[in-house]
Amino acid sequence: MIETVERLKSVHLQNERTIWVCEPTDPATAGSLTVFLDGELYRDRVGAAAVINQLLSQGCIADSWFVFVSMESIEARWKECPCHPPFARFITEELLPWLGHRHPGIKAVSQRVLAGLSYTGLAAAFIAKEYPGVFQKIVSQSGSFWSNDCWLVHQFESLGRPFPTGFYLNVGTRETQENVRHREDVLQVVSQITGVRKFRDVLLEQGYDVKYREFDGGHEFDAWSKTLPEALIWALPSPASEKGRRRA
Repeated sequence: MIETVERLKSVHLQNERTIWVCEPTDPATAGSLTVFLDGELYRDRVGAAAVINQLLSQGCIADSWFVFVSMESIEARWKECPCHPPFARFITEELLPWLGHRHPGIKAVSQRVLAGLSYTGLAAAFIAKEYPGVFQKIVSQSGSFWSNDCWLVHQFESLGRPFPTGFYLNVGTRETQENVRHREDVLQVVSQITGVRKFRDVLLEQGYDVKYREFDGGHEFDAWSKTLPEALIWALPSPASEKGRRRA
């Protein structure tokens, strides 16, 4: 994949960050845009680029634009990820138009996917709620739905009619710690797995398309690397797999 490294200043967030843009094999025909939050974590710790290249070479996923959005800083991540409206505005009102301007092929895509892990897995679902239908698929790996006493879970519970977005959720069977003090102002009362299960249950009750997986592991990059292929195959089904589904 041809990759460009760029910088984007945000008016909504009053900061600047790195954006990695990976072009599809054929920019003129690629029908999807896949945006990874926590870009440096997906690139450096999860090994997302290698996973993507392998899946593409095997014909397991459809061609897509892949964009990795870095965090501005660790401190900014604590502020921006737990359901922060300016961050949702940054992604939808600044990042997406900016990408379309710099890479016109992105304007023609028919599907957008937003992926995140841990805190950004929560942020991805929040962005979907704030801007219904902008992203057609959300990938949340060990999403921190425990945040603020499961606030986002309760928000979805009160939405009523579902919007046209599917969700891939996973979490480790060993993500069971409760009453964790992450910092002075951040207390995790319920466990990661409990929070994700609560979110799954609400989505199913509301009628959303949900794929849910529990893996044998904890809150760790190796587990997210191993489960990323299934998430991407769900989000970006190849033409061959789509034909097989229709025949079945």
